[in-house]
Amino acid sequence: RGQGHGRIVVQCCSEANTNLFRQLYGPGGEDKVEVVIVGNIVAQLMARSSEQHGLATVFGMMLGFEGDEFYSEEWEELVGKTFREAVFRFPEAVALGIMKNGRCKLNPGWDYKITEGDRIIVLAEDNDAYEPVDTAWCNEEAQRGLPKSVDSPMKRNARHSPRSGRQKRFLLIGWNTKVGSLLGSLNDMVSEGSEITIYSPCPIPEREGEIQKYELQNGKHLQTKFKFHHIHVEETKFSSRIELSKLEHHTYDSVFVLADTACTNTAADERSMAVLAQLTHLHEKGPGERDFDPVVEMCEDSTFEHLKICGFTNFVHSNSLVSQALAAVTEDASVNSIYADLMSGVTNSFEFVQFEVFLSPSDKAAFHAQGSERKISFWEAAHYASLAGDISVVGWTLEVDSPGTEPKFILNPKDKTTKRVWRDQDRIVIIRSLE
Repeated sequence: RGQGHGRIVVQCCSEANTNLFRQLYGPGGEDKVEVVIVGNIVAQLMARSSEQHGLATVFGMMLGFEGDEFYSEEWEELVGKTFREAVFRFPEAVALGIMKNGRCKLNPGWDYKITEGDRIIVLAEDNDAYEPVDTAWCNEEAQRGLPKSVDSPMKRNARHSPRSGRQKRFLLIGWNTKVGSLLGSLNDMVSEGSEITIYSPCPIPEREGEIQKYELQNGKHLQTKFKFHHIHVEETKFSSRIELSKLEHHTYDSVFVLADTACTNTAADERSMAVLAQLTHLHEKGPGERDFDPVVEMCEDSTFEHLKICGFTNFVHSNSLVSQALAAVTEDASVNSIYADLMSGVTNSFEFVQFEVFLSPSDKAAFHAQGSERKISFWEAAHYASLAGDISVVGWTLEVDSPGTEPKFILNPKDKTTKRVWRDQDRIVIIRSLE
């Protein structure tokens, strides 16, 4: 405090307390205190992973210091250029947006003119591992035979959130402080008439009190869209096969297994694994109308291998995400606003899509007619995405020879011009503007 030039990074569970932490510092708190709403990040990733399998794992790839990270920098040679041209002038990075006067704007628009003082937000291996080249790849598109406009499914629904407007049934197993944020995120994904069943040893009045507190702090009325069903189970019977069988988990659209943060990390994960083992057995013996693909919150690295051995890959490593996010914001405070924009679900949507959603019906037919010989480059995928709306292509699935294996993703592939074989199971990682 005082004349220092340092910054305080605060981990906060509730967005409603953001200003409180800044006010505690006193005058200048707005500039000195960076509040990271970690509960929101974890909860939103869990909610979205229920419809985009593995989304949390890919998002986590952008947080750590081992892979590519977010950077923002001014480039004098790009002043006056469009954002589209800037995107295609970074062969070693993926340009995602603009940092203007300390405010983050992902997907500012392909025709946005870069002005003096604008910092271009990119995903790159290091801050000195990229720089703009003289000629933008997109300026040569005419010679490449690529179209300048496409009437694609994505273009017709560019601003539409794929997660809204449907009635759904959710099963929440467990209880912790992130439930309010999780319910809020799920609330934004569904229509009225949806249902949530909560199974936990936590007393029902305590749960209802926490939900009401979340509604008051965030101005949301969850009861408008959701019908709540509370099931109380004794602590000693939480992982009982008899009790879990009464849930009929196979009838729900999505199942969430939450870590009990009142326990130690090890105990919380062991408890979740016990529940998953019982549910797996019940699913194998039951109707089996749907695949059992729960979203699992885990606390320790060692649980990752246990989950994979048991066939579960749709998990959120909450402690790791929190520590990585805090470390990244400590390194560069502007990253916090990028996380907020990226995970808002209001301004932008982080998702996986098929390449074909960017093609017109005739182009799609011609593409599929190539069979196993169909190929695209990363820049071509980015070009087609640009014709559909304000969409940044961040990464895609790797080429894997073993069929039936879990797809692996790479963000910011360094070779963006070489064409690769494209298979039915391949996906593209995008950040799509919803404004």
